[in-house]
Amino acid sequence: MIKKIVFLALAIVPAALWAQEMVPVEDDIIRATVDSGSPYYYPSLLMRYEAGDTTLTNRDYHYLYYGYAYQDSYKPLDPVVGEDNVLMLLEQYPLPDADQSLEIIAAAMRVFRQDPFSPKNLNFMAYSYAMAGDTVNARINADRVEKILWVIDNSGTGIKEGSPKHVLWFSHANDYLASRDLNIYSRMIVSRSVEYVRLTKKDGNIKGYYFDFGRMYWKKPENPERNRQRGGFELNGIKVGRNRNTTTPAR
Repeated sequence: MIKKIVFLALAIVPAALWAQEMVPVEDDIIRATVDSGSPYYYPSLLMRYEAGDTTLTNRDYHYLYYGYAYQDSYKPLDPVVGEDNVLMLLEQYPLPDADQSLEIIAAAMRVFRQDPFSPKNLNFMAYSYAMAGDTVNARINADRVEKILWVIDNSGTGIKEGSPKHVLWFSHANDYLASRDLNIYSRMIVSRSVEYVRLTKKDGNIKGYYFDFGRMYWKKPENPERNRQRGGFELNGIKVGRNRNTTTPAR
């Protein structure tokens, strides 16, 4: 098992404690992200995100994250190329020096180009930049992780089928739960778009959470091999690795 020193405390506030949930409404997402006069015009949002703009708000991230489902580059059922290489490097360099950290960053950037919102991968980038002594980029990626997890957390309560938390990749649900130190015991399909994820131990009095993965099936994969996700390693509160209980269920 890989364990790294936690340099960032991810403060995840349960959605029920916020005054208003930001459940994604597709008509609203489309209207806001295709209008060039909108503050949430997608090309502008994505450009700012990729440039590392930390002034983007949680609301900006709401449109940025869910608006990505309408982009040609969103291919969630294709394997994420390079993920295994990032994990291999993290195993190879338990405490990377500056040069080794840059090698991890280069590998993680390849993943970033395919899944720019992976909390797990962004967390690796934040950690590796910090180990390389680049505090600016470490903070940029830590900010990305915090805001993406906030968006997922506030997309629904997750405690009933009618109010699931919405994610763009199976792995994002894994990462969200891992950021709260929660492990997956099993997954069960409850509808065409919603799955129930049972936890190994209760989160307070909650036995599990509902997640909406429906956006993943809007497009057919270019590569028929499923992008099966893993769980098990831990880095800054995000667990990744091999755990059969987090394997994507067959459909």
